[in-house]
Amino acid sequence: MKILSENSPLKYLPRELKGEQLLIFDSIRITFEMIEHNYSCLEDRLLQISKPENKKEGVSAIFNHAWNVIDHTSRFIKIYKELPSDSNYEVLNSIKHVNPFRNTLQHLNERINESLLKNRSPFYGILIWFYQNPVTSEISPMTLISGIEYGPKFEFTMPDLTHSNKEINHIWLQTVDKNKIIRTDISQIILDLKSICEQNEKKLIELCNSKGFQLCDWSERKDIMIRIKQAPKKV
Repeated sequence: MKILSENSPLKYLPRELKGEQLLIFDSIRITFEMIEHNYSCLEDRLLQISKPENKKEGVSAIFNHAWNVIDHTSRFIKIYKELPSDSNYEVLNSIKHVNPFRNTLQHLNERINESLLKNRSPFYGILIWFYQNPVTSEISPMTLISGIEYGPKFEFTMPDLTHSNKEINHIWLQTVDKNKIIRTDISQIILDLKSICEQNEKKLIELCNSKGFQLCDWSERKDIMIRIKQAPKKV
């Protein structure tokens, strides 16, 4: 799922923005693209292992993508708060619950005796998702445990997928926060980020229209790669 719209103004920021604003908005654009990439890879890998005919492969990479979504979402919140807000950043309310997950990721070593052993939680948590067979529409709950299984606790409620045409639905990540188990729907985080992005794209367009700013194509100066050639060796 894409967070940024195809012609997002975040990709075509007006030159008239102040240097600090330009840097913040561009870093938001990059962060969104990082989240998009990791979520897309997460969905693709879960789809591969959900099909009975495929082998379970790349478990470490799967958890890496899941935690990257959490990590970059937490980073997005911090970056976004560098912008002014008339509503005390109310727009972030739907995603700020990721911060305890980010804290756990940053302090996993402290969680070993604090809560991981007590809750029998694997080091990088548990993923739960719902695979919908594209032929039969049968829904199969799936779980993936990071590392060695030694009796982790997990539970789930079957979602209503009546109107879903996707094979991978509701990817949940479960871990611990100090002395309790916590879980979040990564798929919903992506939807919430998309909503936040759309609201800010709308505000940027309104700003450009009211100030007479022109959206700018930065392609020649954005995400550039520089190849440095060595001088030929002297004979």
